[in-house]
Amino acid sequence: MTRQAADKALRHAADYIGLQGVSTHSFRRTGITKLHDAGIPLRTLQQRTGHASLANLALYVEVNQADIDAAGELL
Repeated sequence: MTRQAADKALRHAADYIGLQGVSTHSFRRTGITKLHDAGIPLRTLQQRTGHASLANLALYVEVNQADIDAAGELL
């Protein structure tokens, strides 16, 4: 099964049960963010996910306000 076929099947199933914004991309983004939140180093995530650069990986990692505040407290 291709990535596109998997995404189409997932979107169809999500639409059928009334979920919005569900895609293989959203699962990937959520998974990467969860691993980052669990303390996995970005370089490890980069190698695990196959991103060519940390800049590309950074597009997937969502940062919340609590993380920003905690980083400020360390200064």
